Amino acid sequence: MNTEAQVNGKSLVIKIALVAAAIVLAAALFSWYNANREVERNNPAVMQGNVKMTEIDLNSMLDGYIEAVNVAEGDSVKEGDVLLQIEPDIVQAKVREAEAALGQAKAGLAQAQAVLSKAQNGARPEDVAQAKAAYDYAASTYERMKPLYADGAVSASDFEGIEAKYLAAKAVYETALNGARPEDIAQAQGAVQQYQATVKQAEAAVNEANTYLRHAVITAPCDGVVTAVNVEKGELISTGMSLVSLRAEAEAWVEVNVLETSLSLVRQGQQVTLSFPAYAEQSFHGTVVNVSKNPDFAVKKATNENGSFDVLSYAVKIRLDDMTEPLYAGMTAVVDFSQADLTPGAQDE
Repeated sequence: MNTEAQVNGKSLVIKIALVAAAIVLAAALFSWYNANREVERNNPAVMQGNVKMTEIDLNSMLDGYIEAVNVAEGDSVKEGDVLLQIEPDIVQAKVREAEAALGQAKAGLAQAQAVLSKAQNGARPEDVAQAKAAYDYAASTYERMKPLYADGAVSASDFEGIEAKYLAAKAVYETALNGARPEDIAQAQGAVQQYQATVKQAEAAVNEANTYLRHAVITAPCDGVVTAVNVEKGELISTGMSLVSLRAEAEAWVEVNVLETSLSLVRQGQQVTLSFPAYAEQSFHGTVVNVSKNPDFAVKKATNENGSFDVLSYAVKIRLDDMTEPLYAGMTAVVDFSQADLTPGAQDE
């Protein structure tokens, strides 16, 4: 019993010590942050900013059900990794339908080209007999399919293909039988052109359907970390819905909203010093890579202090040149712009 009490007592002491250490650390960070805030208030060249990272929201061009979710929040992914899959059945059916229409268009083009060739070159007796046999068969099939199509037993696309074959076979036979007149040749040329246009349209439809099919698989556009997964397996999604959020593994940067009254302290290309509440007693260096040409918003309304005008702010982007610690989006950064010589031409030397 005494041993157990001793163990429990030691455990309690350790817990109290850890809590006390956490309180001391938090107090130190808070004190450091307030000290920097005081410096910022007293030194206009010291300004507060935030860490920014590239965030990407991934969605889909498709409606459908989620077939598989391959990632979770916090997962590291590489470019091209499959994150989600959408059930492709409906899109695959559209691909097959488009491919069937393309096949029919190509068949119609081949027949139209045969008609044109016969019209231009004339027909031999055996060609006439062959054309008649083909026409008789196409006519018989067409007549047999008409009532079935009327009853809904044959699809529109299938019936249109049968009708096209019938008309083409009829034209071939009539041309072979009667010989081609100039207007027949012109008509045959027009049919060829029409079928060529139909083939192009059908090819475009196949390409479009395949594009949609590719969007049934959601892949990572770059290396990064998954920050949110907004869907689950079996869930019905709609076009444009945010499915996964990804933080790109690109370099982080710091953004500071600089008051227009302090813009004289900032120049593109200048070197600055940065500190972070998360990494007390450490300082880092950065470079101003961009000063926005457009204001973000009015941060100070007209007062007795700043006159009869609003004070606008401008976004300043800072590249981190020697950052060795991990950063997270939104972290606070304190930027000191006073280290650089801002005399005209100094930044170009």
